[in-house]
Amino acid sequence: MIRTMVLLSWLTVAMVRPLDAAVAEGDDAMKTMDFALGANRDAWLRHPVYGDPSFDTFERLPGNPVVAGEEPYEWPVNGSLFKDPVSGNWYLYAGLYAYGYAVKEEAPSMCRVYRSTDAGQTWERLGGIFEDTDFHFEGEVNGLRSYPDTQVTYVDGKYHMCFDFSTKNFTWQHAHDPSPDTNSGAAHAWAERPEGPFHITKRPIITTREMKPFLSKYRRMYASSLIPRENDWLCLTLTDSGPYFGWALVGSTAPTPEGPYSGAKLLLNCEQGRFHPPLMEFFPAFAHEGYIYAPSTSVAANRNFQVVFRAPMEEAMNPEAWEIYQYGSVWHAEPVPNEHFGIWGQTFSGFIDDGVFNVMFPSRNEKGWGTLNLARRPWDRPYRERGFTVSGNAGPTVVRTKTGVVPSRVQFAGDLRGTVTLAWQMGAPLGPNAARSDAQPNALMSTDYVGLEWAGKKWSLVRVDAAGGRSKIASGKAKSTPRTELDIQWTGDTARVTLGGESVYEGALPTGPGVCALLLGPSSHAKVETLRVTGDFQPAKARYLYVEALLGAAQNMADWEVVKDDAFLYGEGAVSKSAGVEAKWNFEGEAFVLYAPKGPDYGKAEVWIDGVSLGVVDFNAPAPQASAPRLTWSDLQGNYHALKLRAVEGRIPLDALEVTMR
Repeated sequence: MIRTMVLLSWLTVAMVRPLDAAVAEGDDAMKTMDFALGANRDAWLRHPVYGDPSFDTFERLPGNPVVAGEEPYEWPVNGSLFKDPVSGNWYLYAGLYAYGYAVKEEAPSMCRVYRSTDAGQTWERLGGIFEDTDFHFEGEVNGLRSYPDTQVTYVDGKYHMCFDFSTKNFTWQHAHDPSPDTNSGAAHAWAERPEGPFHITKRPIITTREMKPFLSKYRRMYASSLIPRENDWLCLTLTDSGPYFGWALVGSTAPTPEGPYSGAKLLLNCEQGRFHPPLMEFFPAFAHEGYIYAPSTSVAANRNFQVVFRAPMEEAMNPEAWEIYQYGSVWHAEPVPNEHFGIWGQTFSGFIDDGVFNVMFPSRNEKGWGTLNLARRPWDRPYRERGFTVSGNAGPTVVRTKTGVVPSRVQFAGDLRGTVTLAWQMGAPLGPNAARSDAQPNALMSTDYVGLEWAGKKWSLVRVDAAGGRSKIASGKAKSTPRTELDIQWTGDTARVTLGGESVYEGALPTGPGVCALLLGPSSHAKVETLRVTGDFQPAKARYLYVEALLGAAQNMADWEVVKDDAFLYGEGAVSKSAGVEAKWNFEGEAFVLYAPKGPDYGKAEVWIDGVSLGVVDFNAPAPQASAPRLTWSDLQGNYHALKLRAVEGRIPLDALEVTMR
C-alpha cells in the first residue's frame, strides 16, 4: 500500500521549534552548523532510553547533598520542596526507603521533614509527619505501614498534604493485586503548620484495591499531587502496569480536599494514539500562572531524560488539554559523587519564586545510596545560548543529530570524562535493548560509524562496521586535562586531525553520508561548547527496531515471541502470540516506511497514524517473504507522530520503521 496523506499531529510541543535551515555560512552545497548552539538544540534526536544533550540552565546550590542515605534508610530518592507563604521558610519532605525499595518491618518507608530558614543554605532535620503511625483507614483491617512520597500546598490557613501509602502486611507481590487485608494508594492529611503533625483524613483519595485496572493493566496507585482549583480540588496520581512497564497519570476531583473524590480518569498514557514517549514516571506536579505542570522522568538505565507535560488548570481533567511543554533538554547531571547515577528516583520538584525555579532533585552516590539535592534556574530562561551537557551514568548513552551530512570539517571543544566518541557517517538503527525499565541503547546503535574516541589518556580513530566489527585507523596519547579541542579537515579521502592545537594524524579517513553522534560509556560525561560541522547537509533517515514499538505500546513480553530469522532486516524481530496486542512507534519526522516479512503463518493488523486509521495491512502470503516495505506514508504535518498497530487477525510480525527526519 503506497499512499500520501496530510495529517495534523495531535501533539502540541510548546517549547520545541522546527529546526531552522541547517546553515549559518557557505553556499548551497557546503554549509556550516554548530550543534552546540542553543538555537540548534532541536537538531538533536532525543529519547528516554538513548538520552539527549541538554541545554538546560539549572545550577546547583552549594551544600549538596541536603539529605544523604544512612542505615536503615539508604534510599532517600523521592521528595518535594515547598516554600511556606506564611513564614517564608523552605521545607523539604524527604521520602525515605530501605535500599532497593525493600519492604522491611523494622524500616517502613516514611517521610521526614527538613526546614531551612535561609532559603536553602542550611537545613534542620525535624522528624516524621504523623503522630499516629498506626492509623487505620476506613474499611481497612490493617493500619498504616508506609507513607514516603508527599506533596504539600497551603490554602486558607491550612497545609494540605497528599501522600501515598501502604498498609501493614503489604509486599511487592501485593502491589497490583491487593489481598483483603492489604492496600495501597493516595490519601489526604492536613496540619496547622508545615512541620506537622499532619492529621490523616479517614477515607483515602484513591486506593489500588478499589480500582478496576485501566486498559486491563494499570492498577497500582501511588505518588500523588493535590492541586486546588477555582471550584474543586484536583488529585493527580501516578499508576503503573507491572510487567507491561508502562506508566500513566490519572486524575480525580473533589469539592473539598478531604473528598469524596470522583472516579479516576486516564489523562496521560503511552497507549494513546498520539506521540507519548515511553517509560515516563510522573511526580510531583505543581501549578503556576494558570497551568498545571507534570514533570516526568525516564526509568531507563540512564534517567536524566525528562518530559514536562502541562495543561490549563481548569481543563486538566480533559486528556486532550495536555501538551508536552518541554521534551528532553530539560536536565543534566554533573560529574560529582552525589550525582553518580544522574537524576534517580522521581524527577525534580519545587516552586517558582521571584522568577526563579527552585527545585529538589534526587540522585544516588557512588555506592548506590540516595541523595537529595538542590538546584535552580530562571523560570523564563530554560535553555542556554551555547553549550550542552550529555552523560552516561548507569549505562551507555547515544545521542545523534536529525540532520544528515557528509562532513568536510569538524571542530569540537569541550570537557570530557570517561569514554566519549565523536562519530560521523553513522547509519546505525535505533532502539532499546529491551522493552522494560532500566533499558539501554541497543548494541546495534553503537555500530556503523567512523569516529574519534577518547578514553582516559588515550585517543583512537576508529571505524565500526554495521555488524559491530571494529578497526583502528590511528591512536595516541591525549593530554591529561579533561579539556579537549579537536579539528578534523578533509581533502578528498584524506584528513588532517588536530588535537589541542597539535597535528596528531594525517592520512586516509573515511567521510560519507550519515548523521553525527556522541557515544558515551557508563560513568562518562561531556560538557560541549562547540560542535561545528561543515559539509554537504541532507535529510537523514533512521530505522527504529521492533523493540522500540513494544516499549512504545507498553507490551507484556509474554504476549510476544522474539524470533531470530534472516527474514527480518537485522536478523531479529517479534511475532505476536495473543489477539489484540499492540505496537507503537513514537517518532519525529515527515515520512515513514513500515518494513515487515510476510508468510503463511502471519495475519493482519489495523494501522493508525496519530490516531487516524490507515486501514488494515495484510502480512499473509503463500510463501515466506523477506522483510520489505509494507506501508509507505509521506507529507506528515508537524514533527511528532505515533504509528500504532493492533493485531486483528492471527499473528503479526514486527520488524522496523524507517523514518525520514525533517
